[in-house]
Amino acid sequence: LRNSGVETIEFRASIIVGSGSLSFELVRALVEKLPVMITPRWVSALAQPIGVEDVLTYLEEAIEYRGTGASEVFEIGGPDRISYLDLMREYARQRGLSRWMLRVPVLTARLSSLWLGLVTPVYARVGRKLVDSLRHDTVVNDDRAERTFTVRPMTYRATLKRALENEDREFAETRWSDPLSSRGAIPRWTG
Repeated sequence: LRNSGVETIEFRASIIVGSGSLSFELVRALVEKLPVMITPRWVSALAQPIGVEDVLTYLEEAIEYRGTGASEVFEIGGPDRISYLDLMREYARQRGLSRWMLRVPVLTARLSSLWLGLVTPVYARVGRKLVDSLRHDTVVNDDRAERTFTVRPMTYRATLKRALENEDREFAETRWSDPLSSRGAIPRWTG
């Protein structure tokens, strides 16, 4: 869309934490199902999680934003820079679960993605792409979003608490797996 010439605002986020998000469901499934986890190197990668409510606030403010007239990219994230290991530990803490997490340096991205496919709602192909992306820290390097918008995202602890409260309700209305695109299917439009 950005390359089409239409003025766009693109928000880039590390992990969006909220009911129905892929990242949230991945962390939840791993911690809920596995009392002992053998964790690969990628759990040390840093992320800057942001709550879905904060992302929605960015989107709402973007409607009124009068920018440069050209397409713009904004990196967004919460105030915490935290490893995936610590994301899982905080989840376990808030759920009152005792979990052992043992790091091993030899678990490959392929093995990790296959394992994710077995114990989480992530399809192996989606899990592989997700794990491949976790080789690098995904933190905000450009603070233009913070300077441009009034959003002050919640901490990971507060965001997670909110997400868990939403999950504890009957069920989330949407899931990451709802769209056909998450299954690799390309919709065919007929007219």
